[in-house]
Amino acid sequence: MATNKLSAKFCENATTGPHFDGEGLYLLVRPDGKRYWHMACYLNGKRKLLSFGAYPKVSLEKARKKRKEAQELLDEGIDPVQYKKDKKLAHSRALEKAAKETGSTFEQIARRLHAAKEGRTGDESRNKMLRQLEIHVFPYIGHKHIADIKGAELLAIFRDVANKTNHDRPMTYMAKRLCQWSGEVFDFASVENNDFSLNPCRAIVKHLPTHTPKHMARITFAELPKFLKALEAYNGYTFTKAAIWMLLYTGMRQASIRRALWQDFDLETAIWNRQPEKSDKSIHPLPLPKQAVKLLNAIKPLTAGTPKDLTLPSVTNNYHPMSEAAICQAIKRMGFTMVGHGLRSVVTTGLNELGFPPHIVEVQIGHKLQNKVEAAYNEAKFFDERIKMMQKWANHLDNLMSKEI
Repeated sequence: MATNKLSAKFCENATTGPHFDGEGLYLLVRPDGKRYWHMACYLNGKRKLLSFGAYPKVSLEKARKKRKEAQELLDEGIDPVQYKKDKKLAHSRALEKAAKETGSTFEQIARRLHAAKEGRTGDESRNKMLRQLEIHVFPYIGHKHIADIKGAELLAIFRDVANKTNHDRPMTYMAKRLCQWSGEVFDFASVENNDFSLNPCRAIVKHLPTHTPKHMARITFAELPKFLKALEAYNGYTFTKAAIWMLLYTGMRQASIRRALWQDFDLETAIWNRQPEKSDKSIHPLPLPKQAVKLLNAIKPLTAGTPKDLTLPSVTNNYHPMSEAAICQAIKRMGFTMVGHGLRSVVTTGLNELGFPPHIVEVQIGHKLQNKVEAAYNEAKFFDERIKMMQKWANHLDNLMSKEI
């Protein structure tokens, strides 16, 4: 059978259709003018069609070389397509092994960054970073040498996250956070190795979908009686139910309640010495109504109960804080569209509805004044008023719960 029938000049000017060079190799010219190399062959009596790439990127000379290599494999009974896949996989695994041995994979560097953040950032913040990377990033690029990670694959990962939803809200914010955290990993790699300076995340973040903040869903004050009855009837995880009650009794942020330790509570004097959160630098003493004290005394035997134990641990581990999702899911199962933080607004609205002065309400829920001296003075000055206010609020919740709906 004649071979090498084609010429480079012919390939450039070939018309639509297949043009054969011999031994199965041919150039296929599509109606749009694009040209592709193919090879028709047989393996174990079955016809196969191999693809060698586009012309002119793959020249006539290169196509013939590929034909020869493929035919040599076919003569030995080897599938050229599978051979190429196996060779590529073996190469990737060799690179991954080398990267792992030198501690240069994305995941290894991210975990070292997580450890380096200890003491410099809050545990919840750095643990959240690691957990979200474990969920959304490590499965795709965690095993790769950090220098081999391309911007295009990172962009695809972050865009995929942005297209997902969580509690009916697009995860555009999480996509940007993942990009920022990944950028920290690349920067940390640069700190560890002065020869490495590439950080594709700085360009990628500009091309992610815009995050449009959505007003937090919450129940209206008029819906509170219905919510309270649903909460009372809720038969889910005991600590999740207790956490929602504590949100209502105190008006605090979820993070404070989820991280609270037994040593923070003085149940004899009915005071919660809330630990600093966000930019706060000092403990925030909170008066506890009798209902909150009764609740805490009831759940204490269900935990280890020692001073450094969590008051409201996770459903899966007594030494891990309850997740935000646990509270959100419980409220959803109760039939309400609201995240746990929405209860903070409900409490604020309720206290104002009961006629308490706004400045006392602000001190109670932890809104700090710019003047730190004045803030500390107000917190101490209004403590007695806050005790009466929160007890009246808790009694009001009891009354609402007894109302007919």
